Amino acid sequence: MEFMIKSFLIRLVAATKAPSPQLRSLCSLSLLNWPAREQASVALGGTEEFRLVPWAPLTNPDPTMARAREQDHYVAAPASPVTPSPPHDAALEGIKATYEPPVPFSQQPNPLATASVPSVMMVQWFQPMVALGAKRVLEQTDVWPICESDSCASLETRFRKVYTPTQKLPFGLSPVAVAFARAFKGEILVVLGNCLIYIFGLSMQSYVAQAILQFLEGEENRFHVSSGYSLLALMTAASLLAMGALNYAFFFSSRTGANMRSLVMDLVYQKSLRLSCVARQEYSTGEVLTLMSVDAERVFNAMMQCPWIVVGPVSFIISVVLIALLFDVLSALGGAVTLLAVCSLSVRWGDYIAQVQHDLLSIIDERVKVTSEALQGIRVMKFYAWEESLARRVEKIRAQEIALLRKFHLYQVTNTVMLFLTPAFLSGVTLGIYLAINGTITVVDAFTLVAMVNICRTALIQLPVAIAALSQARIAFARIDLYLASDEYGQALLDEDAADEGSMNFADLEEKEASPTAAAAAAAVGSILARDAEFEWPLPSRTPDVVVVTPALGGGEASAHTLAEISDRVLELDPSPSVSFSLSAPSLSLSNLAAGAGHGIDAELGVDAGEQQSFRLEGVNLEIDNGSLVMVIGTVGAGKSSLLNAILGEMTIKHGSLALNGDVAYVSQETWIRNLNVRDNILFEEPFDADRYKTVLEATQLAMDLAALPHGDQTEIGERGINLSGGQKARVAIARAMYRAQYDILLLDDPLSAVDPHVAHAIFDQCVMGLAKDKTRVLVLNSHYDLLAQADKVLVMRDGAIAGDGTYEEVLGMFPELGMGPDVAPRASGGSSTNSDRREEEEETKDEDAASVPEKLPVQVVPAVADDPTPVVELKDEGAGETGQLIQAEDRVKGTVSARVYKTYFDESGVNGLVVIQLIVVFYIVSQAVRVLVDWWPGHWANEMPRRGVDPSYSSKTYALWYVGMIVVATLLTFGRALFVTEACVRTSKHLHDELFRRVLSAPVNRYFDVTPVGRVLNRFSNDLDQLDSVLPQEYQILAQHVSMALGSLVVSAFASYWIAVAYIPIIVVFFVTGQYFKKTSCEVKRLEGITRTPVYNLFGETLSGLQTIRAFKMQSVFKRMNKKVVDENANMYITYWAAGRWLASRLDMLSVVIIVVVTLYLVSTKGQISAMTAGISLTYSLMLTSVVQWVMRSVDKTDSAMTSVERLLHFRQIPMEVDAPDCTPINTALWPSQGAITFDNLCLKYRPELPLVLRGVNMSVAGGEKVGICGRTG
Repeated sequence: MEFMIKSFLIRLVAATKAPSPQLRSLCSLSLLNWPAREQASVALGGTEEFRLVPWAPLTNPDPTMARAREQDHYVAAPASPVTPSPPHDAALEGIKATYEPPVPFSQQPNPLATASVPSVMMVQWFQPMVALGAKRVLEQTDVWPICESDSCASLETRFRKVYTPTQKLPFGLSPVAVAFARAFKGEILVVLGNCLIYIFGLSMQSYVAQAILQFLEGEENRFHVSSGYSLLALMTAASLLAMGALNYAFFFSSRTGANMRSLVMDLVYQKSLRLSCVARQEYSTGEVLTLMSVDAERVFNAMMQCPWIVVGPVSFIISVVLIALLFDVLSALGGAVTLLAVCSLSVRWGDYIAQVQHDLLSIIDERVKVTSEALQGIRVMKFYAWEESLARRVEKIRAQEIALLRKFHLYQVTNTVMLFLTPAFLSGVTLGIYLAINGTITVVDAFTLVAMVNICRTALIQLPVAIAALSQARIAFARIDLYLASDEYGQALLDEDAADEGSMNFADLEEKEASPTAAAAAAAVGSILARDAEFEWPLPSRTPDVVVVTPALGGGEASAHTLAEISDRVLELDPSPSVSFSLSAPSLSLSNLAAGAGHGIDAELGVDAGEQQSFRLEGVNLEIDNGSLVMVIGTVGAGKSSLLNAILGEMTIKHGSLALNGDVAYVSQETWIRNLNVRDNILFEEPFDADRYKTVLEATQLAMDLAALPHGDQTEIGERGINLSGGQKARVAIARAMYRAQYDILLLDDPLSAVDPHVAHAIFDQCVMGLAKDKTRVLVLNSHYDLLAQADKVLVMRDGAIAGDGTYEEVLGMFPELGMGPDVAPRASGGSSTNSDRREEEEETKDEDAASVPEKLPVQVVPAVADDPTPVVELKDEGAGETGQLIQAEDRVKGTVSARVYKTYFDESGVNGLVVIQLIVVFYIVSQAVRVLVDWWPGHWANEMPRRGVDPSYSSKTYALWYVGMIVVATLLTFGRALFVTEACVRTSKHLHDELFRRVLSAPVNRYFDVTPVGRVLNRFSNDLDQLDSVLPQEYQILAQHVSMALGSLVVSAFASYWIAVAYIPIIVVFFVTGQYFKKTSCEVKRLEGITRTPVYNLFGETLSGLQTIRAFKMQSVFKRMNKKVVDENANMYITYWAAGRWLASRLDMLSVVIIVVVTLYLVSTKGQISAMTAGISLTYSLMLTSVVQWVMRSVDKTDSAMTSVERLLHFRQIPMEVDAPDCTPINTALWPSQGAITFDNLCLKYRPELPLVLRGVNMSVAGGEKVGICGRTG
């Protein structure tokens, strides 16, 4: 039949010159969802006429409009004249061709923007992508661009109009949540309206079911319809109405939820650009990342579950009203009391869930924070061999998280089981009261009761999920509100975005205009003026709690050190201060230490583990004229870098005034390098000017370096500039400032310390005194003091104050030590020593220690890599050496998730995965069988009622006790099966995290971390891990529950006759074919969503690390646009994924309607041949399939999609591992070297196997205690 219909349609369209849209749509849409070719004019919303023609070479074909493959029987071709070959019967052997778009979907308008209501309801507009996904692996170019209404820019405009953060709201409502409700009130009303239509359709189903049972018994029905086929038509209409309304509601709720998610991500990012130094200290990178990932998902889930918040209570009310009409008011009141009691308990459990979720998010914040710091500081971690101690630290936090996860899932399981069994409780109470009053009930009334109670069955299953989602969203909104209300960057008036923030401003602009920083209006362009100014870094709001345990050699006890203590050692060993200012300034963190030798702000703060004292700049009186050159000098901790940060507005101004007039170009001491190629780092979003670019390269001495790079200025620079030397990074940063077309003030925070003396002088001559000679220049120096003589003014910093201000000669008179040598800084005070003094003391101590070392010492020999037989897992190179790309593309497994991944997942529970799966299957089969008995028993009891008073063996008490007993057993089994699934999933999540985090820490820096963005790894340990922690335990439980319900419904529905079971065969075949046809598209879209999510986190991390530079260059609006772009790309994939789910749901709902029609048709056509009890149980359970069938495939799809996160995490098992893992070989203390002697014998080294050598035949010998200086040109 299918073959004949397809053949007829093909010949009909081929013979039609201008087929109508309805005819074209008919060819692509069928009730059973044939994977037929979609027509371009229908699917893509185009205006061009297309028709099906037999495949043949076209006359003068347009390659952009017709892409035919030889194996295709038919192609979509324009209606322009063609020369087809004669029709051939081979075309009718089956349509295996799938629609191939004339041009990539990414270059076409999104058909959703112009889709009709029926197309949205059936998600027919999405058919071309499903067809294409079934044919080949989808890529990003195969996805339509995001609709304008779904873009961040459009959403932000809507949000601005209604957001009032300062307005006090009743009941402690969230300002952001209220603004969302106002901004999306139209969509929310559509969702609520369709929910009411859905409930009406379900109510009609139960009424029609009663009428059909009365018709079968020969009784008068409520509709006064004598024809069973008319009742069949009513049942079909009610089922279609319920199905269509539910799909429409869920599509709108998922799309609106995705819009809210995008808004949260964009708002959090925009706020991060405005954070003050106080707020940056309060919120770590991990905490803000959690807001963008976990909390944004919580907001989406709440909107996605919004229909059930409405459907649940309304369906309860409808069920009670229908019961009152069917039986009596007292029975209905008993049912109402039962529902109220259950709902009250559910709300109470929801509060428990919310509290646990709140505690859980705090622990997640802490874990992500420590993980982020560990990854950011991976080099220092490995220098000090801290991998094991950090792994134990994270595992300790993870253990607390797992304990809360178990409590969270216990509360959720309790709530879910209670609501899942509520229909049984409701039936039992109603039936008991009715029998107590009337003493008897008919079979028709018994099964009508079951049908009416089933109106709220699906809602009861989903309500606990909705309540949990709402509780989580309430906490998420509270956290988002608190973040958006945090302090902002003090230099608001100098921000180019300050004027157009509108209602998005979270601080009062009028107050900012009255602030001291607003004095800039009185200053000349290019000038800097400060009067009695006092600036302050805030105190740390939290004590750093990351403790590093360093194992002692020789079996001694481990010693614990805070990072602050360890950083003191780093400062002592390195003459140039190196601790960078990060989000948690002035406290130290792993990310600070990771910078190597850098910023100096934290060093200036004098942070100590036992001190809590903020650093201040006091009595700052400064006047810098336009075009002057000012050099700032001073000892470590004197306040040089803080002075530049104060000028930029990064420090809090406590008193006085500061005026800065003009655009700024800034070079930070901790060089900020973006993960782009060299040219893009220099251009910094400016248009390319070849002449200016060449001039800047020559002035910054980069021309020779670019010639040495494998791909010149197109060579990609890794995250944080890992493939550039310190001098090269400094010169790239200087080139960025020099290339800036329009700037009046140049701030240079000691960039010359990173380069050689002759290079420093060349840069000074050609950049500072050359390209920038007409600009106002402020240069911080920690070395190269011979340049001071060329300054117009020299500032000497001491203890946070300007101790000297004048020309070089004037300052030399105040500080004679400046004339002692080129790099001798003026002493901070008489009692403190300079770095040179400290180094001299260290040298004396080391000389004494070296004199006491024995002559013969054990030697540790590091063999060549070629001599090491230990196997190393290789990462596949993706052409880095050919294209200049350093960062590897994110791994992506194509196709459906393999069965191996599922088995591996359950294997990690600690028991064989196959055994776990078998136990789950047995648990759910047995519990569902008992659940069917609970629904069957009232009908059986009613069937036995005629024996009452006639048969002495009949006892109503016995039947009642059996009924209660079955309900109790069903409760215990349902609770036990849910706990078993969640515990297995939680154990798996714990084991996988602990194992994979240790593997990541053991990965080599050069072969993994240098080519892998930290944001990618954090994405997997935050968002993907959340899928394992929160989503999969719930999804597996719901999946097993829905599958058991669906199978139970199918089996029980076939009780009436085996012919019904025979009719199921083609339906089940279509069911699985449709699922497989769809699954390829769904999995690929979910993977693409995960891949597009990583750039969002990468940009966020990159922005926070370079926030001072971005704000100094006034690039906030540029980075906002960049964020909107990556968020839109991810949101587009996100919406596409959920649209794919609705495509499947709508088609599976059609199959469930077919099943209802089959069962009803058989019952009506065989009237009088089947008992009322058999007919009642068959019809009642077939009605359950109205939503259960789609929930089965939706659960399968959601579980499969969540398993892609498992797949992504399991990739960590394929990353390369260090050969000398800490636990591989025990340390033999007798052979441990007692002094640090180093010998290089013809040493050749390269960073990675595919790269050229960086050290060639190096021979060197360093004796223990010997001091060696290394010199050479940068790079």
